[in-house]
Amino acid sequence: MKHEKKLIIITAVLTLLPALIGILLWNRLPDQLPTHWNAAGEVDSYMAKPYAVFGISGFLLVLHLMCTFITMYDPRNVNVPKKVNQLVLWICPAVGLYVSVLTYLTAMGIPVNATVTGCFFVGLIIFITGYYLPKSRSNYTIGIKLPWTLADEENWEKTHRMAGPIWMIGGVLIILSGMLGKNAVYGVFPVLLIMIGAPTLYSWMLYRKKTGGQ
Repeated sequence: MKHEKKLIIITAVLTLLPALIGILLWNRLPDQLPTHWNAAGEVDSYMAKPYAVFGISGFLLVLHLMCTFITMYDPRNVNVPKKVNQLVLWICPAVGLYVSVLTYLTAMGIPVNATVTGCFFVGLIIFITGYYLPKSRSNYTIGIKLPWTLADEENWEKTHRMAGPIWMIGGVLIILSGMLGKNAVYGVFPVLLIMIGAPTLYSWMLYRKKTGGQ
């Protein structure tokens, strides 16, 4: 991560891009902006314009810097591929841009299907993460961090090789769940449970086998 200083700065600046867009659209935006959508894709929470425009970007910037710091100073960061570190840097800017586009368009009366776009965005991130999971070696910040995977390099590698395809398939299924409209939650939650539960169970079974069931 020490060699990614330029990218850290670029992504930090891009995290503030939604605030700049909000300033440019200021006179076209109402005093209250939508900031939360329910499972049916309907707006159920609003925020005053200054807080929505500047507060969300500010929060994501702080989160971005925290994630960068934690990842950079992970004692096992050397085990994380360069592209995975870079992926971490792009998450907050991507989230900020997605949320701002959804917020501003909805506020200006331009219809946006929050369910479809939300499932696509989340599913895409999960798919990309799944692709890189098998490429990461043991570390404390990125991956399936269980007592058994962190304590045993072989357990880590086998668990992540198994989890990678499951997460990629899960990402696709979450994207497709957006087509269920207000019932999308019934497609997303089971997929998430399998994505989390299957690797956890598999990792525990490897641990039990290696320790003789103790």
